[in-house]
Amino acid sequence: MASLIKRLRNAAAYHAVRAFIGLMNVLPRRTALSASGWMGGLAYLFARHSRRLALSNLSLVYGGEMSCRQIRQLGRSVFRELGRNVVDVARLPGVTAENVDDLVRTEGLSYLESAHGEGQGVVAVSAHLGNFELMGTFLALKGFTVTVVAAPLYDPRLDALLLKNRERGGLNVIGRERAAPAILRALRKGHVVGLLADQDTRGAGIAVPFFGRPARTPTGPAVLADRAGAPIVPMAIHRLADDTHLLTVRPPIRPAGRAPEDVETTTSAYTAELERFIRQAPAQWVWMHDRWKASRQI
Repeated sequence: MASLIKRLRNAAAYHAVRAFIGLMNVLPRRTALSASGWMGGLAYLFARHSRRLALSNLSLVYGGEMSCRQIRQLGRSVFRELGRNVVDVARLPGVTAENVDDLVRTEGLSYLESAHGEGQGVVAVSAHLGNFELMGTFLALKGFTVTVVAAPLYDPRLDALLLKNRERGGLNVIGRERAAPAILRALRKGHVVGLLADQDTRGAGIAVPFFGRPARTPTGPAVLADRAGAPIVPMAIHRLADDTHLLTVRPPIRPAGRAPEDVETTTSAYTAELERFIRQAPAQWVWMHDRWKASRQI
């Protein structure tokens, strides 16, 4: 019975996602943004576990500078902003080289262009901030060969749907399991390899400061960049008040050709950059992830 219920639940989720994607592509974009933001507000009310975790994390970080009411307001905004950012994920098939500049602006893109020109590939380290799916598509449309690493979803149909969306956006997708050899091959071919390094995942990681508290952080970007001799370039995207997106690129953490630093130093450096990105648009980060669980267990 439990297995049947799970299959029915997964089937319902799959068809709901398909219906949502269809609706978001039929509605005018501004209407779609408004409707999806409203749905995000509903999720805040009904997704109790995610809401509690988000508010707990926000209190941990902002408890000394925000009131409880302000933290709740920010928590509600997190869910609404997530809903709004999902709209442009659903509409990615309609983003082309001809219209992408109307949707995305850039700041510091020359840092990536310069690092890429070294010919050793680039480790683009980023966060689950804003419409990070759009970021990869934008770079692909601008002529970069982009490879991303993705964990499989719980339902194969949803996984295939997301994979198709990413590949239509011009991305090469590597599964997370045993990804290192494929990443190294991509870097040696000169690809921009996108790695999200802002969550406590099952892979190798160490505790480094993040918002003033130890947080277990993936060391993959540091290790792979050293092995490939590639630069690490921090970048992130967030939606602006006019509903366009700003892609910001920072100078390389580890320029190509520089002697390797220890893993902890490099990991701390890109984590600090990711924190800076998140502080610019805190309502657009996924605070419902248990980011500091390792330090809570100490």
